[in-house]
Amino acid sequence: MKKPRARNLLSAFCLLASLFTVGFCRITGLVADIPIRKNRTTCVNSPIIGIIGEAVMLPCPCMSPINPDQLYLYWQIQETVVDTFIKGEASRSHQDKMYHNRTKLFVRENSTCSLLLSQLSVKDEETYECLHGSPDIKKNYVSLLVAANYTSPVLQVPSEQPRGRYTCTATGGFPEGTIYWLLDNQPLLWDPEPQQSVLDESTGRYNVTSTLAANISQDSTLTCIVENKRLHVNLSQTLNSPSTQDTPQNHIVIPLVVVSCCGVIVVVCLGIAMMRRYLRTSRRTIHHNNTVV
Repeated sequence: MKKPRARNLLSAFCLLASLFTVGFCRITGLVADIPIRKNRTTCVNSPIIGIIGEAVMLPCPCMSPINPDQLYLYWQIQETVVDTFIKGEASRSHQDKMYHNRTKLFVRENSTCSLLLSQLSVKDEETYECLHGSPDIKKNYVSLLVAANYTSPVLQVPSEQPRGRYTCTATGGFPEGTIYWLLDNQPLLWDPEPQQSVLDESTGRYNVTSTLAANISQDSTLTCIVENKRLHVNLSQTLNSPSTQDTPQNHIVIPLVVVSCCGVIVVVCLGIAMMRRYLRTSRRTIHHNNTVV
């Protein structure tokens, strides 16, 4: 008598677990929603990564077979219209001005409902909704993430070697990057100063700087690494034997010293030449006077 009851409890538990799983997946968009009437929804699991300033294709496979003259296609972000194609005609009368001259559809050329979005910016990082079909409407969600590579890091050495503050700077990246330090290809045993990240409001990109106070020996190698986790890209700059390398100040001071020395030599030579000329003139004058007398 106990076994049927146990089986009933187990069945009820499995049913509740299934309902919870479906509800959770609907909220998070991990799996397709359950078909409701004629609307069917398919979610794209992996986000699309686009590079700022470039173009990216947002995938949305059309229902097969496709008849462009009967197709309804809407790309939108909630209530913001990105692009539309209605019964054989591209319709942009309701397109948001943010997307003017930046979108392209390939319904007739490639029989696809995908959208090409160009001139990407940070503001384009959104979840896009693709509705298409006739008469049944199918819905796809595409998550777009944007990114930008950082410049090669610049490693500045202190004016006094080997003790001082080393600074590593990289600019123009997105999202916010992280700077790491290595000493002789090994992680540091002490922490650098807190990283400084500055957001450029005009471009939406980050400039990152890290400062390390250290006493580096002559035979050591110091490396700073800028990591962009979204692009899985690491850029590095290495300083070999920092105490023996010229600093930017040295590159300026040394030429100045050379020029100064050359100037002093020229002045001395001119002085000597003028003195000799003066002495010759004086001797001739004295000799002439003695002859007259």
